[in-house]
Amino acid sequence: MAYSLKITVLDARNSLEFLEEIFRLYADGVPFAICRPGTDPADYPSLQVERQIEVGAGHGWMRPALAPPAAGGQDEAAQVVFSSGTEGKPKAIVLSRRALADVEDRLLSVMRITDEIREYIGVPVTYSFGLGRARVVARAGGAFFLPERFDPVEIRDMLAAGEINAISAVPSMWRILLARPEFLGDLGSRVRWIEIGSQYMSAEEKLALRRMFPNARIVQHYGLTEASRSTFLVISEADEGVLESVGGPVGQTEVRIGDEGAICIRGPHLATGMLSAAGELVPLADADGWLHTRDRGELRDGWLYYLGRLDDQINLSGIKLSAEAMETEVAALVTLEPGHFAISSVQDPLRGETILLAHDTVAAPHAGLLQAALVQALAARGIHAAGQIRMLSVEELPRTGTGKIRRKELRAIWTAEAPAQPQSGTPDAAADSSLTPAQERIAEVWRSVLGPADLHPESGFYDVGGDSLGAMQIGLAMESHFPRPVVRATLEGRSLADIARMLEAEGETSPAAEGAGLPSRTVKSWGVNVARGFMVITVLMSHWMPGVWERAVPGLHYDPLAFISRMGTPGFAIVFGLGIACFMLDGYPKNRFSVRRRLQFSLLFVFLAMLAIAFIYQILRTANGLPLTGRSWGEAFFNVLSFYFLALATMPLWLRLLHGRILPVIAVGIPGLWLLWLVAERLIGHDHWENPLEWARLVIVAKYSYLPMMALVLAGVALGSWMMQATDIRRFVRQATLGGVLLLGCGLVMLIEIQGPGVLINREDPLWFSLLGALIYAGFTTLLLAVAVRALERWQELPGPLQLLARGLILLGGLALPVFALHELVIPLKNLLLLSGLPGPVALALPLVVFAAAIGYGMRRLNQMYFQ
Repeated sequence: MAYSLKITVLDARNSLEFLEEIFRLYADGVPFAICRPGTDPADYPSLQVERQIEVGAGHGWMRPALAPPAAGGQDEAAQVVFSSGTEGKPKAIVLSRRALADVEDRLLSVMRITDEIREYIGVPVTYSFGLGRARVVARAGGAFFLPERFDPVEIRDMLAAGEINAISAVPSMWRILLARPEFLGDLGSRVRWIEIGSQYMSAEEKLALRRMFPNARIVQHYGLTEASRSTFLVISEADEGVLESVGGPVGQTEVRIGDEGAICIRGPHLATGMLSAAGELVPLADADGWLHTRDRGELRDGWLYYLGRLDDQINLSGIKLSAEAMETEVAALVTLEPGHFAISSVQDPLRGETILLAHDTVAAPHAGLLQAALVQALAARGIHAAGQIRMLSVEELPRTGTGKIRRKELRAIWTAEAPAQPQSGTPDAAADSSLTPAQERIAEVWRSVLGPADLHPESGFYDVGGDSLGAMQIGLAMESHFPRPVVRATLEGRSLADIARMLEAEGETSPAAEGAGLPSRTVKSWGVNVARGFMVITVLMSHWMPGVWERAVPGLHYDPLAFISRMGTPGFAIVFGLGIACFMLDGYPKNRFSVRRRLQFSLLFVFLAMLAIAFIYQILRTANGLPLTGRSWGEAFFNVLSFYFLALATMPLWLRLLHGRILPVIAVGIPGLWLLWLVAERLIGHDHWENPLEWARLVIVAKYSYLPMMALVLAGVALGSWMMQATDIRRFVRQATLGGVLLLGCGLVMLIEIQGPGVLINREDPLWFSLLGALIYAGFTTLLLAVAVRALERWQELPGPLQLLARGLILLGGLALPVFALHELVIPLKNLLLLSGLPGPVALALPLVVFAAAIGYGMRRLNQMYFQ
């Protein structure tokens, strides 16, 4: 029988004006359809378009009213939904007022929503999930906020201001927040209601969400366009054993498992039917009212477990696509013999699913063209997927006996070979030499999200593989480093050159200048810099204070500040490890390319300082009538910088070892390196080698050699990793304070018990450089870091003088390695100037002034970036 339906058509636009029209149509009882690119109501003989509505933009708050449908008109059509079909042409599905109302009623019941709800709708309202959230909030008498885009920073700010108490988003968006659990901090406790979309989430992720939002009623649904929200899982209440499920049916909804393990659904929420090409309304359910889906599942003790698709559908962040339909569209865009490429889905840790484009050796020369065609085909459906496509090259596409593509086997091949597959960007992609410093600073943050990318001044974030989820990540990554207009310009797709000009014109505003508390990441990184700044001062004291005391108090045979100054070199090794954990290991190996670049720069800087010291050493030997020998060259290149040269050179190896296995490497590495040093000292001995290999002997057995100093670095890495992984900063401060006091106290008691109180003013006592000394340095550094982090967490409450002191240490810590390296040149340069005939005070003053000027300039530049 022919079916006819008069409808109003709206263009899909995620805006308040769009919703105003939708709610007006609901109130008037007028059926409507939402049209996207690729859908045309004229293709369906049953549909008669009476009105076409174009809507404008607009985002913000809305409190619409929505009443349940009258009893007499519940079976009338309310909406026609166009859903992706397996033949390329969208299916036109008719939803009744009863179906929509049943979904609302069950949501209100399961989520226990009241008129106090103020929801942040983080998904487009042009799709079933988002529009359903708008309807249920309206039914409850609450209000919702429609953002321009899902923005974690905006969510945090609105929670802090008490503006929202509910959030809705799909799992791929929740993973953005789960990746940075410290981002919301205690604000998560202010959320009362959460609904999650139907994409897969693991039990571990659901537990993490429960911890992040301890007071929220968290509900996940499972459903299809034809049967929206068929089951519910109340994550906030469910036993851990059922968190892998998608819940169970509620109200009059029923679920069973049919043939081939297909999920079957029955209930008043089912769609009325699907419009056929012949102009008929074809029922979707069988004679008994069951909808047979193409989803595979199991029922265990009443809980439904979703096991995947029985067909070849791809779910891109909630948008469902047919693999075969996409292959047909791509084939139409390229001049390539059919059968040499295939499209499927693969698992993605952020999105749940993403799209896989596989090709055989015949199509290999055209891989770039195939990828571009797929991007174009997806764009025609309103999907920006340049950053989502995964490429797989195989010798021959796997097929069944009848010639059909075996997509499951393609997914298995991808899973096994993914690390070896070349993707966009190359491992050696580096900054374009034409980038200005401001552009490069922005580009480096982009690469932390995009991976290696060849960036140019005219590159936009989306041009080089960024997508909507990447945009959320980049927003979080840039938020603590750049002002909001710069972040917004990135998200708007503006070029590097435009954004850098904006940055240079407006200047940066530090988090501290915003009047709010510092972000957790800033507190941690600045805390490390405070510790590094303090240890830099102890290094200067250790090397220069003996001369000061000697001139200030002639005949003084002890160092009143030995406890602090003696800590200099070994203490600096610990905070060097802190920096490795905070700025390199955290996020590794994703950031390995930028880490490698920073290591190379630091290595070159240290080597040049070593080279300068070595040549000054040899010049002084020659001036004193001593011959230049192989041994003298070995000794010339050995000093504390030798350790940092080797540490930086071997750091990529240590980072690979530490990634994912910090505890075992630290537990074995610290005592193992120290023991190896003691064994090497006995085996190699202290007799000098009369050739350049003397340098190698010294870096193995000398006091500040590689093995014991690297053990101290690993202690710093352990402390830094503990802090970076801490989600509760105050808890970390309490534990670190207690641990630091215990380590420091026990170490000092044992030291005094062994050597007597005089050891505290005897900088030459050998116990200062022993495992006992290392224990004291580690305890002091732990306590110092705890104090720094606690102070920075209360940045706005710090008195002016303390804030000024903290700023000075932060800036000095930011230049820790340059200060350490350059200060080593001061005394050799003084001796060189003395050789030229300058008076002692002048010879000392000149390198000191140059040193102070260089460090002062560096601190001034850092101050401009951090605080102005």
